[in-house]
Amino acid sequence: MKSLNKEQITRLTLTLVILLSGAAMIPFVDLPVGAIGWETLIGVYEADLSVNETSGAPGSIFAFTGSNYPPNSLASIYVNGEVKGSVMTDALGTATFKLNTTEADPGTYNVTLEVNINATATQSIELVVPGPIVTPPVGFDGPTFFLGFPNPIFLPVVYH
Repeated sequence: MKSLNKEQITRLTLTLVILLSGAAMIPFVDLPVGAIGWETLIGVYEADLSVNETSGAPGSIFAFTGSNYPPNSLASIYVNGEVKGSVMTDALGTATFKLNTTEADPGTYNVTLEVNINATATQSIELVVPGPIVTPPVGFDGPTFFLGFPNPIFLPVVYH
C-alpha cells in the first residue's frame, strides 16, 4: 500500500472538515431564519427609526421609536451629526425618545439613533412655517431632548 505524503494528508483533512461542517448544519435546515439568532453572533442588526409625524411647526415635540437595536445597549442620538444625548434600549432592542423643537429654525433635520456602526438608523423631520404643532401620542414615554438649543440644566429655585 502506498503511503500518503504531507500534502495529501492536509488536503484530506481540509476536505473532511468542510464536509463535517456542512453535516453539522443539517439539524438547523427546517428552522425559521430568525431561530438561530445570527444577529447576536455577528453583531449586525437591521435597525429602524420611526417618528409619529415627519413635519410640523417649530415648537413641535416629535416622538421617535427605535427598534431592532442590540438589547440593553446605550444608543446615541444625533441631529444633523451633532450629539443630542443617549437612551438605553430595552431587552427587546427598542428605545423611545422625544425631540422638542422649541427655538429651532425651519428646515430639514436628520435624526439618527446609533448603538454602534452596525446598528444605526436615520429619520428626517421638517420644520415648516406655517405648520401644525406636533405633539407626542398620549402615553408616549421617553426622555426629551432639545433641538433648538443645548439641553437645558434645570436648577432649583431658592427663596430667601
